[in-house]
Amino acid sequence: MKSLLDVLNDVVKRFDEAGIEYFLVGSLATMYYGRPRFTQGVDLVVRIKAKQVLKFETLFPIEEYYCPPKEVLHDEVIRRGSFNLVNQGSGIKVDIVIDKETEFYKSEFSRRKKLEVAPGIEVFIASPEDLILKKLDYYREGQSEKHLLDIRDILANVKVDDIYLNEWVERLNLRVEWEKA
Repeated sequence: MKSLLDVLNDVVKRFDEAGIEYFLVGSLATMYYGRPRFTQGVDLVVRIKAKQVLKFETLFPIEEYYCPPKEVLHDEVIRRGSFNLVNQGSGIKVDIVIDKETEFYKSEFSRRKKLEVAPGIEVFIASPEDLILKKLDYYREGQSEKHLLDIRDILANVKVDDIYLNEWVERLNLRVEWEKA
């Protein structure tokens, strides 16, 4: 049975081979910069063009992954939404979030780095500053303290670019949330 990291590695290798840009976010990315915690899935921000949707049937055959039908994928790409892949052998879910056409998403993509997140597994991962900004936004939406704890863990373990962080805190109107972190 595949582990979470095996599924991550498999999916990103398929994206790399197909020329689909991505970066890791969510719990796995937070754990890389912060502290280990339980998670059951993989979260990726992906830059998919409508013409790449047709590749998904061959990239993720049904015997290996549940993948929504191409009509659903096409709609999600057009509306800049999200969808899931599910590894058939393990049941591990990969949340795919389509990048938005905003200045922040452009900045996130430009700052992603390819890092070894586990022995032999290299993936593009969001910067710690961009993870913090997303966590602040999630905190604003749901008031879940886990996001503030994740931010504190990242700050305790990684030197961050304070100028970049403060600029985007202002631009995204996250000052109140940032002061709670």
